[in-house]
Amino acid sequence: MGWLLDKIQRCWIRIRFQPIRVFCFHQVSDEFEPETMWKCDWTQIEQFKQNILVLKKKYRFISLPEVTEHLKQDRFRMKRYAALTADDGWASLRDVLPWLTEHEIPITLFLNPECMIENFPKIRKTNPYLSKEEIEVLSSRFFPLVSIASHGWSHEDCINVSIDDFKTNVEKAEAALYEVQGKTPYYAFTFGHFRHEQIVYLKRQQLIPVYMDGAMNYSDEFCIHRELLDGKKL
Repeated sequence: MGWLLDKIQRCWIRIRFQPIRVFCFHQVSDEFEPETMWKCDWTQIEQFKQNILVLKKKYRFISLPEVTEHLKQDRFRMKRYAALTADDGWASLRDVLPWLTEHEIPITLFLNPECMIENFPKIRKTNPYLSKEEIEVLSSRFFPLVSIASHGWSHEDCINVSIDDFKTNVEKAEAALYEVQGKTPYYAFTFGHFRHEQIVYLKRQQLIPVYMDGAMNYSDEFCIHRELLDGKKL
């Protein structure tokens, strides 16, 4: 009987509230570069812009903190909201952020501080990620439309690490990003993988877990659901 009540409750939530969609992308550039990109994480610039403009006609873009506030406070949500996020801090963001801010679209950048260190990874001649200095300049220049959040210190799959290593990964990232303008209390799991004990730890640290499960956001569950935008034609 419990499952039926749960189903009825979920249906009632969907009737009362418009869901909030949170989109995520990674690399955006004119040409695919196999030495620094993954095909599944790449979108051509014009296609990316067309996708955003299509979504802008359907939704009002708001920031991730605004998403959380609407999920917590709205008894009835008739407007259609969406939010935009970008993972990993790829250097191609240099070509995307100015255009997004021109269109007044807020965006949250989920960053791995280790990747912001110059000459990382060492096997590549140039760093394919934004440096810490670039992040600080961009976040300051485009604040408050650009906000910053954690993707962990390194881009290691969360499901493969011990809880102690996970804690260290989270704490190092928080310390490295602490003074960056626009820092927000969200943590996006790398590859979208996680374990329950990691969720418990994030809650204790007052960090909001961010998933990559393709689901929409209907109510405050102390988490944010996202869906991939990479490579799509809307």
